[in-house]
Amino acid sequence: MIKRSKDKMTEQYYEIYAQAKARWDSIAKPIDSLGILEEHVCKLCAIAGDSRPYDLSKRALVVLCADHGVVREGVTQTGSEVTRIVAENFAANCSSVNYMSGVAGVDVFSVDIGMQGESYPEKKIVQGKVIDRKVDYGTHNLAIEPAMTMQQCNKAIETGGEIVRELKQKGYNIICTGEMGIGNTTPSSVLAALLLNRTAELVTGRGAGLDDKGLSTKKQVVARAVDRLKKKQITDPVQMLAEVGGFEIAGMVGMYLEGVKERVPIVIDGAISSVAALVATAIDARVPMYAFASHVSEEPIGVLVQKELRLPAMIHGKLCLGEGSGAVALLPLLDMGLSVYKNMGTFDDLQIEAYDRTGKPVQ
Repeated sequence: MIKRSKDKMTEQYYEIYAQAKARWDSIAKPIDSLGILEEHVCKLCAIAGDSRPYDLSKRALVVLCADHGVVREGVTQTGSEVTRIVAENFAANCSSVNYMSGVAGVDVFSVDIGMQGESYPEKKIVQGKVIDRKVDYGTHNLAIEPAMTMQQCNKAIETGGEIVRELKQKGYNIICTGEMGIGNTTPSSVLAALLLNRTAELVTGRGAGLDDKGLSTKKQVVARAVDRLKKKQITDPVQMLAEVGGFEIAGMVGMYLEGVKERVPIVIDGAISSVAALVATAIDARVPMYAFASHVSEEPIGVLVQKELRLPAMIHGKLCLGEGSGAVALLPLLDMGLSVYKNMGTFDDLQIEAYDRTGKPVQ
């Protein structure tokens, strides 16, 4: 699973995880029969430091929105102006993920962390408005120059962390990651290629539906960016993020890192948020202990990154929307798992002979 640390908090994490697993094993059903769902419930308990059922009653989705200078290279089929339109749709509660979140009981927060155009007046974490946490007006073109300065990158990471702290103070006990940024599968592909040591050909997908010509262009751009960084011999994950990342990606990195510090579970959405989790893990190896994969993205980097993080996803639905749609779809499944964990009787309660992991009664 995850390489264990010797710090006290991590030791307690594994102790509680083991207690929760023992509770699952006592429940009157075939052992391990709910698979990854059982693991997720154990992780929630471990994060809370309590083997009692985790409280998922207040849940949030943070959609970080930003623009990308690499769009000028022709790697997308729409322009950057679409980012702002969709960000405002999140705030107006009329995008795909809003309707999904309504079913899942998730509060949606739309955040401008780096879009082009004027800043929005709202600074506080509220629903119904685009929240201004702008670091800058989009990144530079990563194919030819650093996407952002180190100062900007660190500010974006800090912003993501601040949002997690603020939401925790408001009583939210699980936070889903979401993103919106025309062109952001390109920086994600570059980061994946560098961190996983894979070729541009392997990690680059069609994003929001590129045709063959567009895909070919995108692969060339990713390859150029990868070559640029290899020549600079950059290995530090934060410096790498500054060179070829995006403000929303850096913001999600900060969310994952703060999830560890604040002991708040953070749900990964798709390919882009998975790459952010990969960067965060390069900074703090404990991140996978506090992060949950939601679905298997259709983008090629999705599967590669999940395998590297050893975070199995429960949903295999060919999802590729982004916005946090896969992340919020996981929450009703977690509700179901927690209901079984909390309410179902044990082998002793129901006077049924207990099973072990071979599927046979314990003698």
